[in-house]
Amino acid sequence: MVVQAGAGREPDQALVDLIARAHVYLNRLTNGSATSIAELADQLGVHRADISRILPLAFLSPQLTESILSGRQPADLTVRTLSRLVDIPASWAEQATLLGG
Repeated sequence: MVVQAGAGREPDQALVDLIARAHVYLNRLTNGSATSIAELADQLGVHRADISRILPLAFLSPQLTESILSGRQPADLTVRTLSRLVDIPASWAEQATLLGG
């Protein structure tokens, strides 16, 4: 039997939910449901700062997003670390260096 690295590990549901929330925020801002972060925050009953902090996660590299969705992200990539990053690089290569994707 050959076992691949990371096989059998369940995705971190909290991380998956965080990424999903970022994409919901982006979708609502781009489809016209909300015209600003302030309006979106009012609609959802959350603080503007929370949206501003989470929204950049919608721009994670496809590889990093896939690793999170499949449970193959680095062990130290948690909701706490990801949601507290102040400046997520726009460059996918820099994201991989910073986050291990």
